[in-house]
Amino acid sequence: MTVESAIAFGIGLFFLSLSPGPGLATILSRALATGPVAGLAVTAGLVLADFLFMGLAMAGLTAIAATLGPLFQVVKYAGAAYLLWLGYRAFRSSASPLAVAPRSGKGIVKDIGLGFLVTLGNPKAILFYSALLPTFLDMTQIRLADFLVLAGIAAVVSYAVYGVYIFVAERSRRLLSSRAAARVFNRLTGSILMGAGVAVASR
Repeated sequence: MTVESAIAFGIGLFFLSLSPGPGLATILSRALATGPVAGLAVTAGLVLADFLFMGLAMAGLTAIAATLGPLFQVVKYAGAAYLLWLGYRAFRSSASPLAVAPRSGKGIVKDIGLGFLVTLGNPKAILFYSALLPTFLDMTQIRLADFLVLAGIAAVVSYAVYGVYIFVAERSRRLLSSRAAARVFNRLTGSILMGAGVAVASR
């Protein structure tokens, strides 16, 4: 893989990360509701799922992944149900002024799992990598080093793009110091999460 190919891959992922979708909605809603650590943890789950799909595509296992359609469906609906539940809980939460909630190890693992489920529930992601990678790599000459380079690019781009969204979300939290603002915020966050759940289930 050439330097030019790596740069082109990073640019493609950059614009993909900018596009709205269930993953971005989940990151924003968790960052707004719980704080930046939750948003970063969800991002970690998204990146891990991307690693999985990228590895499957590079190993030429797209056909095998296609046979796992029923499993993807189960994961998809499980992720959608969890998003709907989180949205309902946020929508019904008390209208107390917002404060950053400390995240325990268990809470961080849950947010990573949520991000992983949201991406894993979208089998179109593996099709994206199957279509994208051949434009940057000779698929007959793939090496472990190529996977590590592309995985590193995916992680850097994802955290760079989503990190900006999380920063903006954190700045927005500080404006929500009144009960009235917190009430509106809770309704908005809940609606975003439930909307993301519906989006995941309908794909």
